Amino acid sequence: MPKFMETFKNTVTFGAAELRLTKDDIIHYLELLNEELCLKDIVGELSMVGGAVMSLCYDARLVTKDIDAIFEPKMIIYECAKIIAHKYNLPEDWLNDGVKGFLSENAKFNKYLELSNLRVHVASPEYMLALKCLSSRLDNLDELEDIKTLIKILGLKSLEQVCDVITKFYPIQRFLPKTQYAIMEILDE
Repeated sequence: MPKFMETFKNTVTFGAAELRLTKDDIIHYLELLNEELCLKDIVGELSMVGGAVMSLCYDARLVTKDIDAIFEPKMIIYECAKIIAHKYNLPEDWLNDGVKGFLSENAKFNKYLELSNLRVHVASPEYMLALKCLSSRLDNLDELEDIKTLIKILGLKSLEQVCDVITKFYPIQRFLPKTQYAIMEILDE
């Protein structure tokens, strides 16, 4: 790992307590989660979205601030995540399900990692693109880069193609006009 990245690895800043997880960190904490579940003799399932997926699957980010996911059994995994947070000085929301309100009934996840007591899935690139566009956090450079990366991975060349992918998961009316303009700019680059 380059020296300059050591600054970002597992740092908690004063004030906002912002965690910065690398790809290796994400895998490490998933393995620790597996160990905690193993101690409880529970098998859990976790389906990830967001920056963690962009880091793990596409090497599109050096760091992410948390792991956004849906998971079962929810309360037991939250309990295990809290134990890990206390042991490793992480914010309690390092693993969270805040994305649950955005999930599509057509969500598509791919198998990523199978451990003894934890099955990990990641959002497909198509679904990730739809989620990123739905969130409309276009003032965030990471979000724009994520959209750009996903468009490239999917080989999309037109706004119509991007909209075709998005509408597999959400009605087009849910997307703000600024998102469509941002997509057109990305496609023009």
